[in-house]
Amino acid sequence: MTIAGYSSGDRKAIQKESAACAPKVTAGETYNLGIWYQSTVKVSITTFRHTASGWSYWGDLGQAAASAAWTQAQVATPTVPAGTDQIAFGLSISADGTLTTDDYSMFATSTSTPAPPAAGSELVVNGTLATGNPVPACFTATGWGTRTVSQGISSDVPATAAAGSRSWSITVSNYASGDVKLLQAETPACAPSVKVGSKYNVSIDYTSTSARNSITVFTHTAAGWGYWTDLKQPAATASWATAAATTPAIPAGVDAISFGLSISANGTLTTTNYSLKEVVVTPPTADPGPATGGSWQVHESPLPLRSIHSTLLSDGRVLLIAGSGNDGAAFDAGSFKASVWNPTTGAFTDVPVPYDMFCAGHVTLPDGKVLIGGGTLAFPTAGDGPTTFQGSKKSYYFDPADNTFHPLNDMAGGHWYPTLTKLGNGDVWAAGGLNEKAEGTVLTEMFKTSTMSWLPSGSVPQTWSFWGTYPHMYLMQDGRMFYSGGHTFGNGLPGTGASLYNWQTAQIWDVPGLRQKDMRDQAGSVLLGPAQDQKVMIVGGGNTDGNVAAINLVDIIDLKQPNPGYVPGPDLPGPGKTYVNLLNLPDRTVLAANGARYNRSDNVMTAAIYQPATNSWTSIGADPVGRNYHSSAILLPDGRVAVLGSNPLDNSYDTRISVYSPRYMFNGTRPTITAAPGSAKYGQQMTLQTTGTIKAAQLMSPMSATHQTDTNARLVDLPMTTSGGTVSATVPGNPNLLPPGPYMLTVLDTNNLPSIAKWVWIS
Repeated sequence: MTIAGYSSGDRKAIQKESAACAPKVTAGETYNLGIWYQSTVKVSITTFRHTASGWSYWGDLGQAAASAAWTQAQVATPTVPAGTDQIAFGLSISADGTLTTDDYSMFATSTSTPAPPAAGSELVVNGTLATGNPVPACFTATGWGTRTVSQGISSDVPATAAAGSRSWSITVSNYASGDVKLLQAETPACAPSVKVGSKYNVSIDYTSTSARNSITVFTHTAAGWGYWTDLKQPAATASWATAAATTPAIPAGVDAISFGLSISANGTLTTTNYSLKEVVVTPPTADPGPATGGSWQVHESPLPLRSIHSTLLSDGRVLLIAGSGNDGAAFDAGSFKASVWNPTTGAFTDVPVPYDMFCAGHVTLPDGKVLIGGGTLAFPTAGDGPTTFQGSKKSYYFDPADNTFHPLNDMAGGHWYPTLTKLGNGDVWAAGGLNEKAEGTVLTEMFKTSTMSWLPSGSVPQTWSFWGTYPHMYLMQDGRMFYSGGHTFGNGLPGTGASLYNWQTAQIWDVPGLRQKDMRDQAGSVLLGPAQDQKVMIVGGGNTDGNVAAINLVDIIDLKQPNPGYVPGPDLPGPGKTYVNLLNLPDRTVLAANGARYNRSDNVMTAAIYQPATNSWTSIGADPVGRNYHSSAILLPDGRVAVLGSNPLDNSYDTRISVYSPRYMFNGTRPTITAAPGSAKYGQQMTLQTTGTIKAAQLMSPMSATHQTDTNARLVDLPMTTSGGTVSATVPGNPNLLPPGPYMLTVLDTNNLPSIAKWVWIS
């Protein structure tokens, strides 16, 4: 409609005022009206109503600004008066100008909302934007502020998009303020219904030339629609990526939400594949009993410190290091803590700490001392991000003989969250973490055990690549390393997310097959026993940055293959979780315990045992203590597992110690080692005296864990023969299978019951 020479009146297109055309209404209800338009002048939403007396003007319910781009004018009607059975409505123009209208819609708003679909079901209608013009059906293009906007349907979609998918492209220029976004239309038929108290996974595929993007969410209550929150600020990306996040629990009174990806700067944003699914919460599995699932016990004596780092010493005690313990006040006060715990007596012995070892790297050296490298130089200052700690370059070793930390030369650079990996020659490789500037360090370090010193950086092969924070790095039997893709904080590394690495030549090769590489933050990974099989398993994980619900995916790789790649394993039972404590047990199964759905919150009270022989999981009773960030698990010499710590989002700390006694503690008489040598060399045959019918012998490294991980942990099979109670076991000749140092020697009987360990030094 174009008006010229305007003097008075208006012009509009409304539904024909007849019984067949004008929408029917119910007295006492309210209705959402929507009309898409372009106009050179402001417009009014005009309504008429029908009663037994005929048709009459009901009112102008609101005005909408002029818009060169297609925009939806929306308004809710007043409650329909008694006697009214139909209404008609349209946009009116009352000035010289041009108005174009399309896609009139009307939905009842006060009728009872249908029950939301089952948890995990897709709640977005037309999420691929496949239908509707000029705007996709059940969506509305909206925004605010001062800027020039050009937008419309595009055929550019991800390569993996479903057939028929389209996208919505928004280009912003002359930006001064506001945003632009495509949301679900705020009507009962389109805006997803939600449940109070539930959380929802949101995802949108997108490309953007702007760095100012945000997942924006609106909520509906009895009072109408209103802004709720921005869940995440996705980065600019030239290629298709997925913006994903998880909502907080839906507040009381909210029955529907609408969401989209907004752009708040000059640039082009393209979106498609909108998805909203309720987070599935699985109730805890029933405890099968100790004979099947083992048993948990919570010790009465609490930890005297915030244990962040745990190392089993070669005398059976456990070194616990807090440093500042993630406590800024303790850091400012210079109050750094460590203690040695005796699991047999329950006693704790305090140890003086010379600097903040919080979030250092650590490993057991060939002589049984514990090497500490890196840590915290400074906490974030006001306005910095939560993970902008500055890394320290200090290094010490702990000597169990005198319960003292001894100084070493500094590392070449600062490292906060580094990984230390022991090599076959006993030296230690170190990399990853944040440097003195709180930036990801690309510096590779090497500790020479023969001189007890860190080498200068020029003497170490450098990749100049950032490995992330606490990268899960495993020494392979051919001397190379394998990065499993497990790490802490945010997305995985570029590429496939997992890789082979020759530290001697500084070469890196991507390894395929890891699913959801950007959801492996605080995953659990383990070199499955025996180490000769060269299989690594990664379990679960999440994404601290996006705080989307964690996953329960399991992937397994056979590194003996000429071109190894991950293949899917059986999903971890129950809901997905991050912060997974994952470790080998001496009966050659794997314990997966503890964890949480979100960043330091929503503990998942489940546990399971993985059987490598059958590639299957068995659910067991859970740790009675919920544990997430800064928890760790340590295998003790008697075959029990000590689980320590939890540092949730409020930065409190759980000082309770849980001890898991596996099923082999409750299924008859365990075999014993009555005599064994205290040391052995590579390739040497050891003579053991045992009780029971022995089928296997093995060495297990003492664990040194932090952030649910010890990448140096391994179970190594000892080829053996038996004659009565005498076992002749041969130490493998390859030091890459078992780097030199102290090991726990156990034997396994035909009922898969392991003995209590004897300590053996391998060199």
